[in-house]
Amino acid sequence: MRRNTRPALRVFLACLASTLLLTLAVTAHAPVRVVAVGDVHGAFPELVAILQRTMLIDANRQWAGGSATLVQTGDVLDRGARSRECLDLVIELERQAEKAGGTVIPLLGNHEAMNLMGDVRYVTPDIYRTFATDRSDKVREQAYQDYMTFLAAHREHGHAVVVTDDEAWRQKWMDAHPPGFFEYRDAFGPAGKYGRWIRQHHAVIQIGDAVFVHGGLNPALPFGSVAELNEKVRSELAGFDTVWQALAGRKVIWRYMKLAEAIQHVGEELKWIQARGRAGDPETAQEMQKLLGYKSWMAVSSDGPLWYRGLAQDPEEKLTTGLTAMLTRLGAQYIVMGHTVQSTFEITPRFANHVFLMDTGMLKEEYKGRASALEIRDGRLTAYYADGEPKVLEPPARSKTARLPTLDSRGTRQAAYPRAPARRMRGSIASVK
Repeated sequence: MRRNTRPALRVFLACLASTLLLTLAVTAHAPVRVVAVGDVHGAFPELVAILQRTMLIDANRQWAGGSATLVQTGDVLDRGARSRECLDLVIELERQAEKAGGTVIPLLGNHEAMNLMGDVRYVTPDIYRTFATDRSDKVREQAYQDYMTFLAAHREHGHAVVVTDDEAWRQKWMDAHPPGFFEYRDAFGPAGKYGRWIRQHHAVIQIGDAVFVHGGLNPALPFGSVAELNEKVRSELAGFDTVWQALAGRKVIWRYMKLAEAIQHVGEELKWIQARGRAGDPETAQEMQKLLGYKSWMAVSSDGPLWYRGLAQDPEEKLTTGLTAMLTRLGAQYIVMGHTVQSTFEITPRFANHVFLMDTGMLKEEYKGRASALEIRDGRLTAYYADGEPKVLEPPARSKTARLPTLDSRGTRQAAYPRAPARRMRGSIASVK
């Protein structure tokens, strides 16, 4: 068991380190300019176009934003064939911006969390192909043999999967695991390039008056701070890794199973054990129950910050009172979020400009929309579009109860990411609001 927990521990320590580094990086100065970009979904040319339109990158796709802060609110990947290029660009810009005195903050979207958990419903064969190598055919063949051995060990356990091991079965399996599939899954695992990087992301970030999140913040959700939400989502994803690795290590699941497949398999396995009155290993049974209960986790809940759509879709009169109270509690004036594509393909304010919806359907082949960005500069909000003129947006009327940005002795705005007190989780410092 000790071996299984090490990757999760390393991810936790990396997340802690990134939080501290991010806090230290911005305490020296507040960002003069913040640019937020919503859902990308592999739309590489469109992402490049809007970053150039907002002068964050140059013609060579190098950081040109100086001390600006770029917030990408999640869903960089899935659907679009060039998802990997989008990920690589954001990773590279994160490195370049830090050297130039700027900051790139990628947030967790629901699609990032899905891929970490093996929910690859929206990963296309074209995306997998970008991860394929000249060894992919051998990798697939070895994986097929490994999978058949795994199923043989569970053949008498009452599983719904009927194995015929003929050419039709084999071809169907190969179609479901195209070239690059296993390299992709490894890349998003706890030790993979993209998996390590994504596991360090926040779910929510607050910069001055603005809160940035992928899906939205449910006013009815009981939470005290942005830091608390981040702790919760990260701990759930780390817990998922621990459970998955433990069950794979004990041959309860096959490590390359897709999430839905693993859930079905574990449910059937547990039912088979219980039907025979077998107690089994209590620790394994507990981990099986944890995996089966994943839908109650905030990281996948429709009320959680990665999935919530209420602020984008529900009647405003239903949520206004709760939204006002939540913003007051957070010391914020407005929320910026993606996740829900706007039918007008324009950045759309709601709730008297206390909410800004900026998923404008960047992946044209899927949504027929366009790339956009929201610039925040000295309290002014401007919507930028890759194919049109910028549009000035009205800021919200300032609430008297909301916390104003702190000023130093020279009247300069203090750190954009104020330090929150260390709290709750042992060994954790919740230092980013």
